[in-house]
Amino acid sequence: MPRDPAQFPYRSDSAAPEALSASFLPPHRPFWLLLLLALPAGIGLLLIARTNYLLFHILVELFSIVLAAAVFTIGWNARRMVQSPLFLILASGFLATGLIDLLHTLTFKGMGVFPLVGSNVSIQLWIVARLVEAATFLTAALRLGKPLRFSPWLWLWSFGGAALLLTLSIWPMQVFPQCFVEGEGLTSFKIACEYLISVVLAAAAFLLWQRWEHLGTRLGGMLMAALIFNIASELSFTLYLDPYATSNFVGHAFKLVTVILVYRALVEGTLRTPYGTLFRELTALNRNLDAELQRRESSETQLRAANLEFSALYRSSQMLHSTLRLDALTHLILSMAAAPDGGGFRRAMLFTVNVRTGVLQGMLGVDRDSAAQVLPREATTGVWDTPRLDAAACAAQREAVVNLAVVKQRLNLVVDDNAVAQSCLERRLILVDSPATEPPGGLAFARNLQLNAYACAPLSNREEPFGVLVVDLEQVDETSITERLRFLELFARQATAALENARLLHRLEAAHRELREVQEQLIQGEKLAVLGEMAAQVAHELRNPLVSVGGFAQRLVKLDLGNERAAEYAAIIAREVRRLEEMLGNILAFSKKQLVCLESCDLNGLLAESLELEADVRQSAGISLALDIVVPLPEIVGDCRQLRQVLLNLLANARQAMPKGGTLTLRAGYCALRGEEAVAIEVEDTGGGIPSEIMRNIFNPFFSTHPKGTGLGLSISHRIVEQHHGEIEVLNGIDGACFIVRLPLRPPQSGMR
Repeated sequence: MPRDPAQFPYRSDSAAPEALSASFLPPHRPFWLLLLLALPAGIGLLLIARTNYLLFHILVELFSIVLAAAVFTIGWNARRMVQSPLFLILASGFLATGLIDLLHTLTFKGMGVFPLVGSNVSIQLWIVARLVEAATFLTAALRLGKPLRFSPWLWLWSFGGAALLLTLSIWPMQVFPQCFVEGEGLTSFKIACEYLISVVLAAAAFLLWQRWEHLGTRLGGMLMAALIFNIASELSFTLYLDPYATSNFVGHAFKLVTVILVYRALVEGTLRTPYGTLFRELTALNRNLDAELQRRESSETQLRAANLEFSALYRSSQMLHSTLRLDALTHLILSMAAAPDGGGFRRAMLFTVNVRTGVLQGMLGVDRDSAAQVLPREATTGVWDTPRLDAAACAAQREAVVNLAVVKQRLNLVVDDNAVAQSCLERRLILVDSPATEPPGGLAFARNLQLNAYACAPLSNREEPFGVLVVDLEQVDETSITERLRFLELFARQATAALENARLLHRLEAAHRELREVQEQLIQGEKLAVLGEMAAQVAHELRNPLVSVGGFAQRLVKLDLGNERAAEYAAIIAREVRRLEEMLGNILAFSKKQLVCLESCDLNGLLAESLELEADVRQSAGISLALDIVVPLPEIVGDCRQLRQVLLNLLANARQAMPKGGTLTLRAGYCALRGEEAVAIEVEDTGGGIPSEIMRNIFNPFFSTHPKGTGLGLSISHRIVEQHHGEIEVLNGIDGACFIVRLPLRPPQSGMR
């Protein structure tokens, strides 16, 4: 948090230390007085230069060297009191510069200290000194406002070592480029160096200007003026042709002003107002610390948000493995997206793709309230732990207002119509922050669901998209929208993988069912093959003796034997022979390939005839008849003989299911079969129904629950109905079983055989 500088004791208590330090120093002089004193000094130096330039040079250089030594003395000794790298770097650099300037003065033209050395060496030393000085200013500006991390001795030895190496390159190694040629003047290298030094000094001035808050008006003004005079000095040294020229005089004068200003700056910053300098450093450090704290707080906030998102993704990944039921998984995914400690979105909606109709269909919608039906919050932890995916929870979500609004939505699967379709077809996440700018389809979609801002995430496998997850953002927060969209994208990938697994399992189960049906058909085919062989053998072995037995039994029935018991025995033999002939006929009918003879069938007469044939047996069994038949029923095209056999089989099956009596209900009326007009015939009994474990086997041949049944009646009926391109279905009602036969009015001719 930003803090008020007035909280620091340095500000309120600094007046006394400043006054104490100022009591040992001369008081501040006004600028006009300093200028008034500098003017006669400048005139005096000019007169000395015109009279004896060498004397002028010696005085200026020695004074500069003394001031450089003073700068070092002040800065070095104040390093423990003022913890600022600015003064320490200036002190170390100016000491090295002063030593090189001393060699420059001793080798200057006319000194005679080194008779064999010409003006070139003196100017080379001048360039070296100015390079070190420029590096000092630039380094000090770069380190301004930063903590003093390096040892003071490291700075001292660094500048001293650099000065020594550059001096050795002049003498004795003599590898430093030539700077002056007698009679010709300055070399291009020397002029280029002066311009380079000026650029470095200008860069240092720019850095000081950027970090002005670390200096203050008085200290910063003196250092900035020193840099300006130093640049002017370097530029003037690019113009002379002789060491005694006027431009040389101007350059030395500016150089002297530079050293004086640096000296005054160090005196001001370390001796006169050390606590002010320290306070500025502490204030700057405090600002940097506050900025760093704000950055860390922001990073911690982002880290916490990322941790929450990753935690939600991890928990979502664990929860998505809790079920493989497609419907339950859909409820779970949308609930996790809308849960406050999950995705945290206002609403989550799923739209599935119908490629055939080119429509996106709203399948399910969940908001935060309905999400609690599937993800209830634990009383102890306050977060959801175990999902509830029972029928009641899913039904509550489907009855919610948000879901009722979502399932009514139909969106065109066209890219230019709405963002949901665009996300689905382009397989990318799309953010809609302003639905008002959407195409008409998207605008109507947002208006119907009252969406202000929403995002669409595609749910697609490698082959094709199968849905879109739409989340209601309510409003777009620029600071967190990127993280929210990244979370949505990752969550959509998890949901896609889970849904794909559930779909694959669903397909696997369907394939397993189909395989089982094929296996049952193969078994039935094998049974039929065996039955055909057996039927041929039975027909060959039994038909002739059975005809003889039946014929003689009929004769005995017709004769007056004069013995009631003998007549009864003869009637029993005749009846059982007829039953054997009927059984043999069924076997032969089932084993042989029957042809369907198409003709116009009157269903009204067919039903009446079938009921009449069963009337005596039904009445003797105590079974009442209830009819619910639409009159008149339409005529259908089919094989009347085979259809009569189907009705007789169903009536007999119902009668056999009610050995102690009951009610047989026959219904007939119009219906639809595969989109075409058809007729439905229902035969319902009150025999208690068919156990669920044998329901799937009732149409298999030789499967019967009746002691005297052959198990072929329903199998034959099932095959006849299929040959007429109809369907037969059995259902368990309240009191018994109900067989439903649906027949088209006119089956296709190509399918009849």
